[in-house]
Amino acid sequence: MRVVTGSEMRSLEKKAFESLGLSSLVVMENAGSRIVEVLKGEFGPLEGKRIYILAGQGNNGGDGLVAARQLLALGARVKVFLVGDGKRSTRENGANLAILHKLGADVAAVDFKQLNKLRFNLNFADLIVDALLGTGFSGQLAEEWVSLITLVNETQCPVVAIDCPTGVNSATGEVTSEAIRADLTINLGLLKLGCLLYPGRAYAGKNIVVDLGFPLEAQGIHRELLGPSALSWLPQRQPWSHKGDHGHALVVAGSVAYAGAASLCAQAVLRGGGGMVTVAVPESIYNRFPPDELIVVPVPETEAGTFGEGSLEKLRGLLAGKDVLALGPGLGRSRQVFRVVQALLSSWEGPAVIDADGLAALSGEFLNSVPESKRRQWVITPHPGEMARLTGSDPARVNGDRVGTAARFAQKWGLAVVLKGAPTITADPERIYINSTGNHGLATAGTGDILTGLTAALLGQGLDPLRAGALAAYVHGRAGDLAAERGQRGLKAGDCLGFIQEILH
Repeated sequence: MRVVTGSEMRSLEKKAFESLGLSSLVVMENAGSRIVEVLKGEFGPLEGKRIYILAGQGNNGGDGLVAARQLLALGARVKVFLVGDGKRSTRENGANLAILHKLGADVAAVDFKQLNKLRFNLNFADLIVDALLGTGFSGQLAEEWVSLITLVNETQCPVVAIDCPTGVNSATGEVTSEAIRADLTINLGLLKLGCLLYPGRAYAGKNIVVDLGFPLEAQGIHRELLGPSALSWLPQRQPWSHKGDHGHALVVAGSVAYAGAASLCAQAVLRGGGGMVTVAVPESIYNRFPPDELIVVPVPETEAGTFGEGSLEKLRGLLAGKDVLALGPGLGRSRQVFRVVQALLSSWEGPAVIDADGLAALSGEFLNSVPESKRRQWVITPHPGEMARLTGSDPARVNGDRVGTAARFAQKWGLAVVLKGAPTITADPERIYINSTGNHGLATAGTGDILTGLTAALLGQGLDPLRAGALAAYVHGRAGDLAAERGQRGLKAGDCLGFIQEILH
């Protein structure tokens, strides 16, 4: 599903109006009809229900005014509260307001100095519709608007936002002071980015997308919400296939303190459909792995129990015959570990996924030394702190522009980026996917190691780096959602492993 900012949507609409000769009033009529259809579907018969619409001066308000008229025709008890002096209303807004007046609709202007009157009225509502600012808001809200929004949020009835809750930046999801907390947001035409990125996502509630009655040619916008349809990317398996057809992964992971990272990553390769996995670990933790499906190989280590320069000969030998390299979980962050990571990546010619401590070795100088043809086969999976180090930023800035940060880094270095978090963003130089799954239960040790293993499994089965990373993020989050049905708090990374097979069946 394509995702746009408010400004992109306005540009797309303008092009459609010009190329198709559409009337903006007709499109607004379509929008109002779709809004009413959603309200009927979500809240049942509307006849007799008190539906109060807060309408601004722009076309978002105009959409609300059309919906008000159509709701009146259905027998709803509609009241419209106009916010603004009316002098700056758009032509479409004014035209639909005039129709309501001719119909004798209950229309009142909101006086910011007497908000208690509005509070009294809203307490009788069965449903409130936010048609105030939509996607047109950015920056700071005036104090009087904050008071209005606070009043709406204190009501006990459901709230539906049109296009984007008032106070949420439709491009970034930013909420600078306060925003309307909607139970449902009706996205007109295309899904709005600010309704997917936190904190805006928390204010949008359930997102529903409705068409406007004409096709939207979103050329040049390569941003999509990733849902269950991504499972169609999985390669078809033949009944006569064997383990060698499904990829042999080499997992280079673990240290004396983090044997579990190597185990979780390797198990996720197999649960993700990988045919075989060889796990290279420092020799001191070799005996901590029980006999099972993993091929565990002890490798010479440093006195600190990590890989070092003395590990390289054996590790390089293990690269032979492998289809994919997974590198990083639990390695530690010594200079020797960094040299091992860089040496392996320099030697390896195939697809790779790099995570955790492996990312700490990716200096700009090193990345510059690697041919782009190699980097295009890589997937990196940083969390915001790791991304901040890679970009010379800080975690708050990374989270403030998750989509832009991931996209710019992918374009700069020609690789695929899986920026973990809420939501996880996957980008390569040409396309961006926004993940739709996951919950706060996944904010626990070891879940990133599982994501690394899943990504390696999909790379080994032939998916390109972008799709491998994006699908791994989707499956990882979905497994977390299934595991969290017993409760998000207290979820362990290992709880997710058993659900991966169920998702990928």
